[in-house]
Amino acid sequence: MDIVVRPDANRLAADGRWWRVAGRFYLVIGYLFLVLPIATMIVFSFQKGQFAAIPGQGWSLRWYDKLLEDGTLLEALRNSLIVSPLAATGACVLGFFAAYAVNRFKFRGRGAFSVLLVLPVLIPPLILGVAFLGLLSRIGLQGQLSSVLLTHVVVVTAPAMAVIQLRLGQMPRSLEEAAWDLGATELQTLYKVVLPFALPGIAGGWLLAFTFSFDEFIIAWFVSGFEQTLPVAVYAYIVGSVDPSLNAVGSIVFGLSVLCLIGVELLLFPLLLSRYRSASD
Repeated sequence: MDIVVRPDANRLAADGRWWRVAGRFYLVIGYLFLVLPIATMIVFSFQKGQFAAIPGQGWSLRWYDKLLEDGTLLEALRNSLIVSPLAATGACVLGFFAAYAVNRFKFRGRGAFSVLLVLPVLIPPLILGVAFLGLLSRIGLQGQLSSVLLTHVVVVTAPAMAVIQLRLGQMPRSLEEAAWDLGATELQTLYKVVLPFALPGIAGGWLLAFTFSFDEFIIAWFVSGFEQTLPVAVYAYIVGSVDPSLNAVGSIVFGLSVLCLIGVELLLFPLLLSRYRSASD
């Protein structure tokens, strides 16, 4: 008769407890790695001295006052907050129609069309910036905020399209066929069936495109001229001198991000709660 050796229950419980402790420790280290640089930037933005030091040299709002008096970084932030939402919106519009065409239709050159849309992501930004500068200078659009907007739409369309295409790939074709059988036209089906189904992908693509556009530096540095976006202005400050105003504008951007996140949560929470109640009923 075979003898079955059962593991000690106490030993298994102890091993599981150590794994939980190790996992929580790893989680805390990961959060510290993410949050500590941002917290350090916020703390240093309130220091009196020009050079960051620990312990601090006292607390002051002088760098926020300088930020308001100079206005260069705030103007660059305003430009970024104009360009990035518009570029993300344009990229989502183009990406939605391109993704719908690739997912729903078979046509000659379909593969080449898909590669052409992804091509700006594959080209090094330095080469792309030089190419955009040469093109825009020939048509008289260099050094304008619209130049940055056009180039960013070209660059961020591919990631937005990728997210939207992933969502549309989950949609059964039978939904469109059912809408056609019920008398809906192709345009009505696109507006009332396909678009609502693709909204989560469009929202994700918009956020991804906005992030890429807001952080993009190399192409904006080539084509922006005096209409600088925030990354270009920050680079100019870093090259010139060590200025704690950068910590101040970084803290402002972080605060705006937190407020936007809280606003989105407050808007979505009642919607999710109503759906949960309707599903439970």
